[in-house]
Amino acid sequence: MKLLPNLFTLANAAVGCWTLYFISVIDFETATHCVLICCVFDFFDGFMARALGATSEFGKQLDSLADVISFGVVPGAVAAVMLGVLDADFPWFFIGFIITLASVYRLANYNTSDQNKAHFSGLPTPANALFWIGLTHIETEISFNFIVGAVIVTSFLLNSSLVFYRIQLKYSLRSVAKVLLMIVLMIALWVQFSHLAFSIAITVYFLFSLIYSLVAKSKE
Repeated sequence: MKLLPNLFTLANAAVGCWTLYFISVIDFETATHCVLICCVFDFFDGFMARALGATSEFGKQLDSLADVISFGVVPGAVAAVMLGVLDADFPWFFIGFIITLASVYRLANYNTSDQNKAHFSGLPTPANALFWIGLTHIETEISFNFIVGAVIVTSFLLNSSLVFYRIQLKYSLRSVAKVLLMIVLMIALWVQFSHLAFSIAITVYFLFSLIYSLVAKSKE
């Protein structure tokens, strides 16, 4: 049973590889579903590891390596393909992979520093991946400058000191209420905006975390 969390982590990496294939053939619909599956696997591998008492340094490193694929290379590939669709000349479309480099740096920093369990320092890589896969469903044409600007901003946020609210699943009524509220809000956004809801939700998450960060710092 203690191998189960690592199997979920490997499943995350495997689906991340499939996501890259679907991105390469411009099938963003399937790629979006794959990113969601990666997020589910990423959540449950850690959850099960804690529940089974199977947390380990190996599992921690394996999780980060899988995240590099699913939440580092994937959003970088999305940005690169979006720039390529706009006929960006070589090597300009590789600007998208700045996100991948920023994600790798963030994950390494996360593994080697003491993180406050009450919140995240910097934008979590899964949230960034959801933001980018959501952008592929904007119906209006996105400009080259917008994509490059988004690459720069999200890469900065990944490694910023900005406090991002961390939802912790606990066996309490308050914790369950928070999760249910998030699910209701996500469903409402999905009904209104479909797949673009992910980008909107992460933008709202950023704005909420900005306020949360200011409040947290004022209490220090």
